[in-house]
Amino acid sequence: MDYEEGRHDREISKTSFVMIIVLCLLAVGAITYFAISGTKSGRVKKSDDSSKGKTYSSREDSYNSNVSEPEIEVPTPSESVDNNESSIPYEESEPPERETAARTFILPVKGNISKDFSDTSLQYSATYGDMRMHTGTDILCNTKTDVLCAANGTVTAVEESPSLGRTVTVDHGGDITVKYCGFESINVKQGDSVRCGDVLGTSGTVPCEANDQPHIHIELYQDSVPASPLEVMGLK
Repeated sequence: MDYEEGRHDREISKTSFVMIIVLCLLAVGAITYFAISGTKSGRVKKSDDSSKGKTYSSREDSYNSNVSEPEIEVPTPSESVDNNESSIPYEESEPPERETAARTFILPVKGNISKDFSDTSLQYSATYGDMRMHTGTDILCNTKTDVLCAANGTVTAVEESPSLGRTVTVDHGGDITVKYCGFESINVKQGDSVRCGDVLGTSGTVPCEANDQPHIHIELYQDSVPASPLEVMGLK
């Protein structure tokens, strides 16, 4: 009887010892598992955090730490560079047309041309009895005939000349100036704006052409150079 009990006690002791060993191994295994799991998660988290401040250079294929990519701002249309010579389409400019192309001229009086402009050949002067240049145009008309302004313009001078008599000079624009000569009376003064057809005055005598038939004498200057009045006015 004593033998059986002793044997039974030894078996219980042996079983208890094995269970203790197993429990110890399980405890060690659990501790080791959680320790390894914590270490791995820490490494992953650390790796993720450290990668935030690191970029890779595609040119050198090397790892650069603490270098952030520069932010590139794309300009909007309102922020675009102002137009310059390279961005503006090139347009070939045309030479400006003379104002005379759209300007209408009329004869100051209705009459025949008794003597036309000539700066290359001599014409006979009945007053002086010789041959001389004639840098104007003579238009026949009766004395005291209304002398009209040939086109729109501005009166630049009202004068009296020993050779041309009483004169009115009008700037018609486009570098064209006309001197109307041989007035008996004058209706305008310097600085007046005149329009085509306005009456500048009445015809009288041109002293240097007094022996010719009654007429008015006009001289035209283009770019300050004497020119043919009828040709420039488009009346020839």
